[in-house]
Amino acid sequence: MIADEKVREVRERASIVEVISEYMSLKKSGSNYQGLCPFHGEKTPSFNVNPARGIFHCFGCGTGGNVVTFVMRMEGMNFPSAVKFLAKRVGVEIPERPLSRDEKRQMDEAEILYRVNELAGEFYQQVLSTDEAGEAGRSYLKGRGVDRTIAGIYRMGFAPAGWDNLAKHLQRKGIAPEQAEKLGLLRRRDGGGFYDTFRNRLLFTIADLHGRTIGFGGRVMDDSLPKYINSPESPIYRKSEVLFGLDMAKKGMREKGNAIIVEGYFDHLALYRAGFTNVVATCGTALTPGHLQLLRRYAEKAYVLFDGDSAGRKATVRALDLFLEAEFPAAVVRVPVEDDPDTFLRREGAAGFAPLLDQAVPIFEFFYKDLLTELDVRSVEGKLAFDREVKPRLMKMRNSLERSLYEKEIAKVLGLDQGTMRRTMGPAPNAPRPEPRVKRETAGPREVLLSLMVKFPEVTTKVMQHGADRLFSGSELAVAQAIVAQTAQEGVDIPALLENIESPEERTRLSSLFVEDEHLEDIDPLKAFEQCRQTLERDYLKRVKTLARELAQVDPESPRYRELLAEIEQLRNIKAKLL
Repeated sequence: MIADEKVREVRERASIVEVISEYMSLKKSGSNYQGLCPFHGEKTPSFNVNPARGIFHCFGCGTGGNVVTFVMRMEGMNFPSAVKFLAKRVGVEIPERPLSRDEKRQMDEAEILYRVNELAGEFYQQVLSTDEAGEAGRSYLKGRGVDRTIAGIYRMGFAPAGWDNLAKHLQRKGIAPEQAEKLGLLRRRDGGGFYDTFRNRLLFTIADLHGRTIGFGGRVMDDSLPKYINSPESPIYRKSEVLFGLDMAKKGMREKGNAIIVEGYFDHLALYRAGFTNVVATCGTALTPGHLQLLRRYAEKAYVLFDGDSAGRKATVRALDLFLEAEFPAAVVRVPVEDDPDTFLRREGAAGFAPLLDQAVPIFEFFYKDLLTELDVRSVEGKLAFDREVKPRLMKMRNSLERSLYEKEIAKVLGLDQGTMRRTMGPAPNAPRPEPRVKRETAGPREVLLSLMVKFPEVTTKVMQHGADRLFSGSELAVAQAIVAQTAQEGVDIPALLENIESPEERTRLSSLFVEDEHLEDIDPLKAFEQCRQTLERDYLKRVKTLARELAQVDPESPRYRELLAEIEQLRNIKAKLL
């Protein structure tokens, strides 16, 4: 169990804005920060972070909490693991007692797998750096102009040609081969035992958002096939949710507001080395909705940069549907057909590449103009074929002006009037429905009092003088008493307050209440307290009158009659205390 004071130290030192910015883009909005919620799909920011109070709340899905609960949700961690994760980030040492044999077995599997990948990565990097077995890799990199510094940034390594080099290394480190097998580092022999998956290959390290090693991509050193082998999916590596180089590109994407997407590891390296640090790459898989959702956290637009050959163009067209469905602006950067991004940048450099970004065309425009080079739209058959390909994509456009402009362009190309074109396309898709929001209930006098207590110590003093039990009841009483206790010590600690609330619904309600406080800036807190007290008094009077009316209609001998009498007496006592 982690001591409370250590948990508090971690929370205080881990800036909630900095931590959350590792996962998404935040923009200043008044005293708060806002962004697109990572817990549900949305296009309009409803996710709020209050740095002064150390809490967050999404008004779209209702999720809220502090920096620890955020990491728990994002990383799928339990509370102790999230605290340790943050402690490592901010340099807080969490005392660890030696684990028993049973505890070691129960240790979080993900942590074990991260450790196995880390050991494997260190082994591969050592081979590439100094071992004789890594000479082939060093020579290959030299031929491609990759120096030791860049190789180090990418944590590149080399897998020797033998069958069990890594297997033996991991065995010496006390790693069970079954654990390495889960990560695809080792494979099981038919006759028993294990052998290395990566052999005689130059390796790129595939990392998660935080730079933790989750897999490897290996390029062969000769003409054998397959040219590339990538780590398979594992408990810590899901390809549809990972983009190569994202850990390196987060800052660049936030600064530039856009991302460059390439297909290959060396294409990524070429761009990054040339100063285009907002670049990411797919890891041997096509783009997925998960990839776009990930990019949307950091960038508002994407540049697609695939090879100029037929395969590259087909990959671009496959990506088109995703961008249209996600309403994510994208443009296509074109390199000469004989080039890929790596060869072009090695020859032309950053100065030659920058104009290509300026000349990038919207992805739909690229698609239909590329299609025109393949079809003879002068013929009826060609027009119909063009219509079959273009119509489904054009129908996905929800921006009516954008769609109308493309209809006009395409009608001109096909020799049709726009009216005919529009009739063949059918009606425009319905405008997107407003994104759902968790209904904000109007704050009652008790909720307002809690907000005032958190911001103004003098209101807490007033509550103490009247007695919290006279103003609150139920779960709200417990919160008010906690605020009183904290104020009497070192001041209100809202993250700790939320952490100690067991009910998720209550925690969500309070995070929405406390995340915004600008509306309290210009009020007179003591006057507001008095207004809340008077409102509660009026509410009690209304309740007493309602109960009295019911009492007049109930049989005096019934149990309900006695219940009503007791409740009326209780309300009168509370009202007397309020005065």
